Amino acid sequence: MLTGGEDQGDQAVPLRTAYDRRDDAVVVHVSGEVDSATAPELRVQLIAAFADAAAGEVPVVVDLTGVRFFASIGLSLLVEYHQLGIRQGTPLRVVTPARSMVRALRATTLDQLLELYAELPEALAGNSS
Repeated sequence: MLTGGEDQGDQAVPLRTAYDRRDDAVVVHVSGEVDSATAPELRVQLIAAFADAAAGEVPVVVDLTGVRFFASIGLSLLVEYHQLGIRQGTPLRVVTPARSMVRALRATTLDQLLELYAELPEALAGNSS
């Protein structure tokens, strides 16, 4: 399953990830393309974010606002880290404003598993719309 925004032709958009620790959450910011080549980079950020969040007993918020392409391996990572969060008591919240991303999550019924939010402030507050 692939999701994405506008057609970009053959030009790849590199993946950029970063996370920041806040008082109320650890936020992983993701932009660019998530595919089999870039998923390991996202995994590294998620490992660090979940370790940090567990120490502070706060949720992890994955902000996919800047993602333009999201392959099925990205969906697998979300499920994997959702399950880790359940085991360690760290909620995973996912910001997915792109309609194509929401459609993919609905098509795979992951919208029933994951906590989805349209905007970062909603996810930080834990108030889904």
